[in-house]
Amino acid sequence: MRARKFRFLAVFLLCLAPLLAEDNLKYGQPACSGPVLDKSYFVVCYDPGHKIPTWVGYALTKDDASATAADRNKGNYDFKPDPALKGSPRAENADYAKSGYDKGHMAPANDFKRSVEALKATFVLTNSVPQRHGVNGGKWAEVEAAVHSLAIKSGTVWVFSGPVFAGASPMKTIGRDKVAVPTHTYKVVLCVHPDGKKEMFGFVLPNIEKPSGSVSDYTQSLRFVETLVGLDFFSSLPQ
Repeated sequence: MRARKFRFLAVFLLCLAPLLAEDNLKYGQPACSGPVLDKSYFVVCYDPGHKIPTWVGYALTKDDASATAADRNKGNYDFKPDPALKGSPRAENADYAKSGYDKGHMAPANDFKRSVEALKATFVLTNSVPQRHGVNGGKWAEVEAAVHSLAIKSGTVWVFSGPVFAGASPMKTIGRDKVAVPTHTYKVVLCVHPDGKKEMFGFVLPNIEKPSGSVSDYTQSLRFVETLVGLDFFSSLPQ
């Protein structure tokens, strides 16, 4: 009887996963040539050739953004290889060691403090790209904070983040697994206000140690980012 209950629970949880993915991708799923990994709290389009995500998407409500159930400074929150890719091409922690690059969150830890499980879920290498520390802890962190504040003040946000490979220079890689180093990272945001009004915008930041200027200097239109990376982010909305 106990085994039957366990099987029922397992099937029930598996049935929930698509619903969670649909919520995070409510306004459309961008194209994905690799596997789509539903992490419950966010969704990853994984690029096995580059060993990083093509995009990571999630929804953030006011309640979730305001929650403080988990503390990143308390507990074991270390990046780990994605267990869903065991036996497949993937990044390992050793690839980042002494590389000069941070493991830059695409779905940021600060947006998932609603529970220990949610916070821990963000510390998987399929949710990261190699970023210079100066941008990861600087302008990129400022962008993340601005989006977080927007969810608290203005309404639910839907977010996609990922890498950009621009220019003619050969692509850089790190580690034995040749994890690709993007030239830039992007973030696009759809904010749905309580009255139903929608606004969309994006950011593109260079993957360098000290980006100049202010965050506003890196603001771009959604169409600009879509053209840059060749993706349609909120396809269920009218043009």
